[in-house]
Amino acid sequence: MSAIRPISTLMRRVIAAASSICLALAAALALAAPADAGPRTFRPAVVQGSVPTAGELTAMRDIRAKSVRTVFRWDVVEAAPRTGSSCSTARYDFSRYDPLVRAAGERRVSILPVFGGSPEYVEPNSSLRHDAARYPTPGTRAFGNFQCFVRAVVGRYGRGGTFGARDIVDWQLWNEPNLKLYSPNQDVSPAKYGKLVKATATTIRSLDGRATVVLAGLPETPAQGMNSNVFLRKMYRVKKIRSKFDAVALHPYARNARGTKGALIRLRETLRDLGDRRRPVWVTEIGWASDGNQNYFAVTTEKGQADRLQSTFQMFRKNRDRFKIGTFYWYNFHDEAGYAENTGNWTNYAGLYLENGTPKPACNRYKRFTGASGSCRNIQGPASDASLTSADGFLLGSDAAGGALEPAPPEE
Repeated sequence: MSAIRPISTLMRRVIAAASSICLALAAALALAAPADAGPRTFRPAVVQGSVPTAGELTAMRDIRAKSVRTVFRWDVVEAAPRTGSSCSTARYDFSRYDPLVRAAGERRVSILPVFGGSPEYVEPNSSLRHDAARYPTPGTRAFGNFQCFVRAVVGRYGRGGTFGARDIVDWQLWNEPNLKLYSPNQDVSPAKYGKLVKATATTIRSLDGRATVVLAGLPETPAQGMNSNVFLRKMYRVKKIRSKFDAVALHPYARNARGTKGALIRLRETLRDLGDRRRPVWVTEIGWASDGNQNYFAVTTEKGQADRLQSTFQMFRKNRDRFKIGTFYWYNFHDEAGYAENTGNWTNYAGLYLENGTPKPACNRYKRFTGASGSCRNIQGPASDASLTSADGFLLGSDAAGGALEPAPPEE
């Protein structure tokens, strides 16, 4: 028998090059997956706090953002609550969201609606100033009205809905309920939120049994609220809660990619301890600002923002199987204030584009990651449309007074 000769240096290089090509092709195919590909599909996306305009949706398509996360406001859609026990007695106005759903469908950009925006009657006797951010208390009439609103939205825009545009198949159940700001009477309650999840998921799936139901995104270490892992452990105590949702959502704000990775490690440890190892995780907010309070951990420069986007997205791709990452959303699509305004609020400057629609370096890094060709171009058309955005700003970065929703500096 002849001796086996070692592989030549040239052959090693050929094998290595072929392996690299296969890995790159696999990554490209994952990023090119259909926009509505299910909770486990790895895909990049963006957050838009206000209702996106047609020009913004075109820009999202051009950078290959597969989905946009935005708020569908209950207090905007509900023209009048039900007068009896039947949802049919409620009146709804969808004029704010019809143009969005139609334009997004034409551009094949998926939408992740965040259900939110309580009408003023939800907490009429509260000693606290009314805040639309707080979800209704389970068991109240207002909670029933909320279920009617969800039924109306899914019935219109969901799979096989009456609107007739591209179906929405992903739904997120409120925002950051581990913060006082988003909790009934500012009382953080995993049990109450669990009841909201059970009822709302049942409403959604009564209309679309294949819908993807995503838990509200949780910042890990909020300054005014409950640690996300503690919140989840308590929420999982709600009877039969596990079957009601498809993905856990995290807002792992951190100083850098290493800190973001640490938050994901701790979340997976929590899910392992809960016996839910296979649960997909969506990152429904992650980002850094190019201006704001320079002493705040999420504020850097335009170059620093681009560098952190690149390193974090690369970390997501490298660890997507380990952390079971599905869709991940950059916060925010464009700035909400000009540098000259000097608001000091980091969320105003977290965009891929400046307020006037000019792309930042972070936009080109995003586009390079997705494999889209060319450089980012200016957003065409007005930066906002008053007919679409006059009632926005309830969630996704700003509190009711317009100030920053600042999570505490996270663990590394």
